[in-house]
Amino acid sequence: MRKYKSWIAIILLLSGVVLSFAFPIEKYVGTGFISQLEMPSIVSEWLGENVTKELNIRREDSTYDFISEILAYQYSNNQGKKLLFIILDAGNFHHPKSCFTSAGYKIRELDDTEFNMRGHTLKTHTLFTEKGKDNFLSFYWIVIDKNVAHEWIEQKLKQLYFSLFNKKRVGLMIRIDIATTKDNMNDSMIIAKDFIDDMSKALRQEESNYIFGQH
Repeated sequence: MRKYKSWIAIILLLSGVVLSFAFPIEKYVGTGFISQLEMPSIVSEWLGENVTKELNIRREDSTYDFISEILAYQYSNNQGKKLLFIILDAGNFHHPKSCFTSAGYKIRELDDTEFNMRGHTLKTHTLFTEKGKDNFLSFYWIVIDKNVAHEWIEQKLKQLYFSLFNKKRVGLMIRIDIATTKDNMNDSMIIAKDFIDDMSKALRQEESNYIFGQH
């Protein structure tokens, strides 16, 4: 049975590739979730600053047509710890590994990290990236209509389904980047845990469900 499921997944993905060449690619238009999001500038002991413009995403550049909206906040706490919190609404998510690799980083995939928050467990993919003295621990996950897509193939199939039937959905990739070293990764995981727990409580329940998934 599992063998047939694998073939079905491959056929569906190939169909998506064929359709993408058969029809003109249009600029992706999302649901406007991010623009309506009430992102708090103060989250418990965290102070946030909107740094979206620093990403230098040029809306007139067709390279970014797959992106509808993006939001980036840098948060720092009273211990001087900082992290970058990014929310991306896109029609086709690029794997973070490709983004880091194209920027010249060496990448090490770590075991998935689990965060307990608001009555359920959030499972995130985890990367450690290195480029000279710039080292980051990154956590990322994808949520489609409040449901976390745990596998990359799962989110691709969901996106294909929604595009084939022209259905609107709130599809988000969320990422947290923390500057760290190999020796301090455990401390950085604790920082991420505290931040996710605080942020999930600071947001309205509906917003939190779209960003962290619902149980």
